[in-house]
Amino acid sequence: MGLAAGQARLLSITARKSDCEYQSMRLSHQKIALSRQLADLSNEYENSLNQTKLVYDYYGTGDSTTPLSYNILMTPSALNDYMPVTITDSAGRVTLDSKYAAAARAAGIPQEGLGTLPSDSTRNKFIEGLYNNGLITETLAEKIQGLPYNQTAGFGGDITVANSTTTGDINDLISYLNNSTTSLYTLKVDETTSNGGDIAIITGENSPNLNWYENYTQSEDLNIADLLSTDTEDQVIIRFTSADDERIPSNQIEYINKNVIPNFLNWIEESLGSALIVDDATEEAFAMARDQIEQILFADFGDSLGENDTLYDKISSEGSAYNETDTNRDASVRNSVDYVGFVYSKNKKRKMRGRNSAGAINLNNIAQAFLTLFVKAMDGWSKTNSEGEEKYSVSLGKRGKDTDNRLVTDNELKYSYTYTINTGTSVSSDDLAQSTFYDALFNQICANGWTENDNINDSDYLQQMLQSGMLYVTKVKDDGYYYQGNYATDTYIKEISDDTAIAQAEAKYSTEKTKLNAKEEEIDLKMKNLDTEISSLTTEYDTVKNTISKNIEKSFKRYNA
Repeated sequence: MGLAAGQARLLSITARKSDCEYQSMRLSHQKIALSRQLADLSNEYENSLNQTKLVYDYYGTGDSTTPLSYNILMTPSALNDYMPVTITDSAGRVTLDSKYAAAARAAGIPQEGLGTLPSDSTRNKFIEGLYNNGLITETLAEKIQGLPYNQTAGFGGDITVANSTTTGDINDLISYLNNSTTSLYTLKVDETTSNGGDIAIITGENSPNLNWYENYTQSEDLNIADLLSTDTEDQVIIRFTSADDERIPSNQIEYINKNVIPNFLNWIEESLGSALIVDDATEEAFAMARDQIEQILFADFGDSLGENDTLYDKISSEGSAYNETDTNRDASVRNSVDYVGFVYSKNKKRKMRGRNSAGAINLNNIAQAFLTLFVKAMDGWSKTNSEGEEKYSVSLGKRGKDTDNRLVTDNELKYSYTYTINTGTSVSSDDLAQSTFYDALFNQICANGWTENDNINDSDYLQQMLQSGMLYVTKVKDDGYYYQGNYATDTYIKEISDDTAIAQAEAKYSTEKTKLNAKEEEIDLKMKNLDTEISSLTTEYDTVKNTISKNIEKSFKRYNA
């Protein structure tokens, strides 16, 4: 081999050897990278062995087949005891998906809440919003709206009462009462006096025109519908009288005071209670009406009634009769039609002594005054009419627009109030439970406010937010009130090992490890081949270099000679 050819060969071997060494170094770096990937894969697999999931185990049987979801918590069913389990933020606001949020907006509930419990109409708008957004059926929406709004659901209250309702004016109320089996009441009076005075029930067609000495009875079957109607000419009047030249006997007045009127008021309240939905608001209104009517009949006689005076003193003492009429004994019956409270006739010259002394009270007016006071309590004491006067006015005195008493049965007010009437329609326990569910949810939204987050329907997202402490579980306890807590405190929510995720992680680990091992083996083979080639090139390099050296040596020896 010539010197030039040898030098070229040497350079070629050097270049090839350098390239092989570079390739070997590059493969070495790849192998190091594979080692890091394998380490990361091993760490990921190890961490996956601790992977958990949240499940809803309502029956406490250890069942792990029901993943925790927003739908389970917010749809009425046996799984949540027909009470919503709300997801709330740290401020207590209820987290709603887009559909529930749309229903809240439709009801006019601001995101900060109302801070109080609203009216039936707002609740019905919320139920309408649930239907419009596909959360409940139209049939269920109508059933819930026909049931009374349960303002105490989630605030210590029980399940919604089993009464379906309708709304109507006073004619609808009277029609219902007229057909009610509880509307009849037998009024009895049995107090008479040995001195000729007596108590009688005056009734019948055009009863105020009856003479005092005939057409009366000691008992009468009353229908509250007739007492409330202004269309009937029948009136029911209790009349009490004195004998000639005598005061009205105290036993008559005290008997009316302590027996007849209280029993009559009990029946009115019971009859109206059977027709109207009785909840906390109506019970309070009934109590206020009862208190007011008793004050009107038995206490509210003005400043002239002394601290120790009794009803008997007021009616029967000289010169202190209320609503004084003329001297005809029958006048008390006639004039009772126009007055709320007791009406009396007496001999003006001899005060309550002498002939024709008598008193009367019209039960139609008392029943209508009681209903008016109830409506006044429900509708608002401060309501005024177009003339700025108190809308409802009930006191002792003459009834009528321009006088002391304006009753809901008068033409002026007859249709100004809408009654929620119990229809008596049978309601299934499931409908009641669902009504209570949505009322409780509505109450929580109104009281605490709400936020919108449509991601809450993603079970994985819900789980992450609960486990990270960003959201909380708020549910009703045994006392009927809602309390917020961590998911781990809920007896139905279980955190268990996620076997499926672990198996998936194991399969991924095995697959990825096999791939990495195959790549590593491939790299090892390439590096072994490169090592062999580098060794061969090194040997060849040394041989060529040695040959070149010998050729140079021979050349110097030849020319030196």
